[in-house]
Amino acid sequence: MIRFAIGTLTLFGLLLGGICRETIAADGSRYAHHDGNARFLHHIDLYDVNNRKITPESDQPYSPLNTCGRCHDYQTIAHGWHFNALLESGLRPDDGRASEPWIWTDPRTGTQLPLSTRDHGDRFDPREIGISDFELIRHFGARLPGTIAVPAESDSEKPSADAAEDDSSEPGVETRWELTGTLEIDCMVCHAVSGRYDMEIRREQVEKENFAWVPTAAIRLGIVNGEASRIKTGSDLSDESVQSKLPTVEYDANRFGQDGTVFFDLVRMPEDNACYQCHSNRSVGDHGIEPRWIHDEDIHLRAGMVCVDCHRNGIDHDIVRGFEGQAHVTGQSIQTLSCRGCHYGVTDESTAETIALAGRLASPMPEHAGLPALHFEKLACTTCHSGPAPSESAKRTMTSLAHSLGSKDHRTGDEWPAIIGPIYDQLTQRSDQTMSDEDAGQESPYSSDDEADTGHHAETGHQHLPPESMIYPQRGMWPSFFASVDGDALTPLPPETVFEVTRRSLRVRKDFVAELTLPKLGRSDRQEVLGEERGGLKDEELTTDELAKLEQKQAELGRAEFDEKLAAALEAIQKEMQVERAAYVSAGQVYVTRTSADLNDDVWDGSGTADSLTELALLDPGKFAESTQQSIDLLTWPLAHNVRGAGQALGAKGCLECHSDQGKVFTSTVQAVGPAPFDGDVRTMASLQGIDEDQRLRWNQMFTGRYLFKYVIGGSLLVVFIAILGGLAAKAGALSVFGENYRAS
Repeated sequence: MIRFAIGTLTLFGLLLGGICRETIAADGSRYAHHDGNARFLHHIDLYDVNNRKITPESDQPYSPLNTCGRCHDYQTIAHGWHFNALLESGLRPDDGRASEPWIWTDPRTGTQLPLSTRDHGDRFDPREIGISDFELIRHFGARLPGTIAVPAESDSEKPSADAAEDDSSEPGVETRWELTGTLEIDCMVCHAVSGRYDMEIRREQVEKENFAWVPTAAIRLGIVNGEASRIKTGSDLSDESVQSKLPTVEYDANRFGQDGTVFFDLVRMPEDNACYQCHSNRSVGDHGIEPRWIHDEDIHLRAGMVCVDCHRNGIDHDIVRGFEGQAHVTGQSIQTLSCRGCHYGVTDESTAETIALAGRLASPMPEHAGLPALHFEKLACTTCHSGPAPSESAKRTMTSLAHSLGSKDHRTGDEWPAIIGPIYDQLTQRSDQTMSDEDAGQESPYSSDDEADTGHHAETGHQHLPPESMIYPQRGMWPSFFASVDGDALTPLPPETVFEVTRRSLRVRKDFVAELTLPKLGRSDRQEVLGEERGGLKDEELTTDELAKLEQKQAELGRAEFDEKLAAALEAIQKEMQVERAAYVSAGQVYVTRTSADLNDDVWDGSGTADSLTELALLDPGKFAESTQQSIDLLTWPLAHNVRGAGQALGAKGCLECHSDQGKVFTSTVQAVGPAPFDGDVRTMASLQGIDEDQRLRWNQMFTGRYLFKYVIGGSLLVVFIAILGGLAAKAGALSVFGENYRAS
């Protein structure tokens, strides 16, 4: 019985044709809705991918499409923000502002490659660099609530029923869908009552490539036996021995009622705990991951709000992301679900709907007493109110999407990818892909028709500029990857293929950095540096100077290993992948083999980096096209949480908190980092913002003198006041004498 060959046909037939058998009702929909605020009780029948009813004796996983989709518009839901990434751009709503990319991280090859199928600027489209949808789901599926990609006729890498007949497909990839099934949109990831859905089991099942079995296992309807990942690619599913190796389910009979239905304990509005599974962040300090207890929760959550109070959606699942200028697919106004819109409302309140007025959800009207309006022209709300406060330098940050926060592990904070923040800069999307109010088809919520040219906010006096022109707090990373060089362009190579080709030359088992660029020193190495006696001691017994010497030795060995093995890896790529010229990108630097470099035109000194290289050479980043330069440089995306209270906002201490020579919103630094043993340049936030340092220092002198000026003016006014009082007293005395003389006469 070929279960998933038939199942895949059924899946897409149902998706495209609709699965409800009822006629269209008077309201224009096939789907009934209860319209009450109370939770709807879900005692429902389960159906598998072939649309067969599941009983306790069944051994097939339940299908959310065929189960939930009986009463809910799965087709519409599939176009929602969390699920539509693999749909073609014409089949999904506008992608809007850039967000955190998928970062393909492979510690074995020193790869941290930012990917996105959306129109989000300098991220790489995985399909354009040879990464199939199957590989994407296998790599990132544990951090996705499910997805559905309607297969195009020419794209056999997606899970289509006739994929095996297409000779143009990547060998082997198309047949694995029949083994793994499809990772359907799993409603219970978000809608299960907190504590009912097991994300740890979800991760385990995705790792085993049991995609179709994930919803069944994670909601603990039964136990899944078997691993699709252990079945050889290309296996004949008509072979009974292969069928016997496919995963099966042992259902918990106690979950079934007497009528054969199963109770799903769920909520209409997802709870915060569900959001945290994919949207948690941890700051990393000098001594590792900072403990949670020293940080405060988002001010809105502390006030009793929940995530979905702002981040709302209807059946379309086009979630309100909360950035300025976002247009909703329904055409519904969502102005007051952004920071500025919620706290200030719209410009012309006399003609606005009540829903568009300031003070939604009892939000206070900000005073911003004494704050010049220029700040609202240049800065987003989140610049002062969101994320970690700036420090001497941007810190590393760990996120759920990039570091699988929430899974059980032993983390130190040094894990890749190296994400850093906060970074204060303008949005870095390319100009042709930047979201604006006009592009969104929505009038700016802060400008009336009469004020469209100036963007002036009548209520607050604030100037509203395009959102991409403002300074935002952001997180960022430097891409690291192997690529082919073609003229002035760099194209990333498929990471899985790179690993297979370079495994013998790099000889890295687990960690590129730990084994190659920072190798562990042997006893002989330590004794060479510290002498025979001291070299045999443990690190805890050594002095600071001795530890520094060992670190220097480790760095020297790492640079030599990197130089030798990376050159061998690049040569292997050129030979086995038939790449004319291979390169490795790290921390904004481009490494090639010295034999492939034009020593007269290409080689760049790299701020002294080239002095340590013998087998490798650096290419001048300036030789590449602008789009390529952007793709190897700092990649950033805006952050919005956690929101801090007004007392902890930037500027709460006064003007000099920012407008002094040491104001960290300008002087905090960020350094290009990557797996290679050579870090890049150090930049200040002011330089990222395009601010001239001399001009900034001169400007700061005005603020430094403001307080002295206030004292001088205050003192002068006091002297004048005393003088006036003295004059009045003298005059009063003179008049008194005159009166006495007059009476005496």
